[in-house]
Amino acid sequence: MKQFSFSILTLCILFFSSCTEEAITTTTNSGDPLNGVDTSLFYINSSAVIGNELLEAFKCETKLNDIESSIPLEWGNVPSTATTLLIMMYHFPNPNDQSQANSYLHLWDINPTVTEIAYGTADEGPWYIGANKDRTEISYTSPCSPSAGSHEYKITIYALDALPSSLPMQNSIAVDYDAINAALSTVTIIDEATLTFNDVTE
Repeated sequence: MKQFSFSILTLCILFFSSCTEEAITTTTNSGDPLNGVDTSLFYINSSAVIGNELLEAFKCETKLNDIESSIPLEWGNVPSTATTLLIMMYHFPNPNDQSQANSYLHLWDINPTVTEIAYGTADEGPWYIGANKDRTEISYTSPCSPSAGSHEYKITIYALDALPSSLPMQNSIAVDYDAINAALSTVTIIDEATLTFNDVTE
C-alpha cells in the first residue's frame, strides 16, 4: 500500500474553503542571525554565531605566536550617558561554580560611537586589549573545547560612566578576568548586554 503525506497547506486546500495564514505557517530552524537578540535595547551580537551556536569556521583559530583572529562583533543602542565601553568574553568550565572562569577577550576604552569590530581586528582599533586565555600573549583566544559536548560562552559589553582608573592606557597582558571585574567595581555600569552561545563539540 502506498503511503501519502499531506502538508498543512494541502489539507487546508482539500478540506476548507480558506485557511488563515497562521494555520499554514510552519517554522524551520535554519539558524537565527540575530540569535534572539532584541535590537531595540542595548545589545551585542556576532555573525560568527547562528542560532546561539558558534560556527565551525570560528573555532580553534590558527595561532601565530599565540595570537589568534578575533571573533566579529557588533552592537547597538548604546546608552547616551555612556562615556566608554568595555567588552569581555568568558566561560565557566564548571557551570555550577561561577567563581572560576576562563576569559578569552578583554577590551576597554572603546568609544561609544563605535558599533562593531570586524573579524580579526580586536587588536587593531583605537582601544586596548588584554591577555589571551592562558596569559601568554596580548590577544583573543577562540573557543576550542577538547571534550565532547556543548560548552557555553558569554560575551558581555558594558556601558560605563567612566573608564576605570585601574586599567592601563595601553595594551596589557596583566588585564584578565579578575582585573576586569575589579575595575568594573570602581565605576557605574549604566547598562550591559550579553550574547550567550555554545561551542558544540562532537
